[in-house]
Amino acid sequence: MRPKVLLYRLGKETEKGKVLCTVLDDMKLLTLHVKPEQLGETAGRLASTNAAATGVPPENVPESEFMLLCGLGDRQLDRLLAAMRRAGVSVPCKAVLTEYNKEWQLWKLMEEVAREHELMKGSH
Repeated sequence: MRPKVLLYRLGKETEKGKVLCTVLDDMKLLTLHVKPEQLGETAGRLASTNAAATGVPPENVPESEFMLLCGLGDRQLDRLLAAMRRAGVSVPCKAVLTEYNKEWQLWKLMEEVAREHELMKGSH
């Protein structure tokens, strides 16, 4: 799989999205923007095909931003996170596509990552 990044609610119409897309473009990473109607698809299918919506979308579309990192090697991932820090852009809810989560519907993965993020914030 060619390295790519799936973005939700981080389009170039937002200031954060503009900065993030510039960082991704500078690193020559393919960027795919996920639409609400695609949230019912599995993370793996979206990452491999940017599939049209065939899964069942959630009743309540998530409001939070989300970033799914697909097929990036460790060095590339480290470079991306460092470039994001330098650019002053933070996306708290992000995940790496894995064998474990690739079969999850994207909205469920987003929900779980958001839940874990809240737990981590509460433990400090």
